[in-house]
Amino acid sequence: MENQKHTITMSMKLEFDKKEYNAIKSLEAICYEKQKTNLKLELDFKMYQRKNSIKNKIMAEFFYYDNEILVGYLGLCNFHGTSVEVSGMVHPEFRGKGIFKKLYLLAQEEWQKLCPAEVLVLCDHSSSSGLAFINRIGAEYGSSEYKMCLNKKVLQANSNKGIKLRVATNKDTIEIERQSSIYFGSPEKEADNEEDIENTSIQIDDNFISYIAELEGKTIGKIHISTTDNEGFIYGFGVLPEYRGKGYGREILCLALDILKKKQVDNIFLDVATENKKALGLYESCGFEEISVMDYYIVS
Repeated sequence: MENQKHTITMSMKLEFDKKEYNAIKSLEAICYEKQKTNLKLELDFKMYQRKNSIKNKIMAEFFYYDNEILVGYLGLCNFHGTSVEVSGMVHPEFRGKGIFKKLYLLAQEEWQKLCPAEVLVLCDHSSSSGLAFINRIGAEYGSSEYKMCLNKKVLQANSNKGIKLRVATNKDTIEIERQSSIYFGSPEKEADNEEDIENTSIQIDDNFISYIAELEGKTIGKIHISTTDNEGFIYGFGVLPEYRGKGYGREILCLALDILKKKQVDNIFLDVATENKKALGLYESCGFEEISVMDYYIVS
């Protein structure tokens, strides 16, 4: 019997298809099973951004195959402003072969063409291999965030302040971008023309929904929820400055949790910056518990 030819393939794509999505998720599961490494790949959110952004986002996907099996992956994405986030992984049995370095250098060529204001490499706080790579490239620590999961044993009490969550429509695009600029420091995006706004869909389907929080008909905040693999996620949550300190944030969060619970998801997750003590206190008081820490390193 002839020996099979050993093939190595590297590729870059601007978006992934369903087969590639499943391959990335499988590799992520292997990495977690072997080393309990948490990753922030945001695959579903990236698909949402690609389909619904008014202007093009900085996104790219890099794949490393060994005999047609995905053993290395790196993704680029910018969620807020012009900063680019870099995240990825290598199969535990294929580490020490320079795979991630090859993917990183390929990705570096791509982002240098776009000249982002900042490049951030993400790494699980407990990942020794990830931290070793970051040390090799000389990236500097920038910040951290907690990934939190709702403790099902803690019951949420809605204070009933009269807030309603309204499903966002295409007409809310500019308002959502405006609020994001307030909460996350990202610059507001401008549509090239009215047709861009009309063609921008806020809601993909029942798996990713944006909500506008209203009190007596006035907009006071926003929140996004998504579901994938029978798990729920909360994104982009915020209350406008003039409405803070009145308990509205808690009610908005509880209303979103009620929506996710009705979907009968197994778990509900969110991320929060470690320095955001007010938000952290709110989430903890609503029953969320820290399950991992993600560090952000700035590439010089």
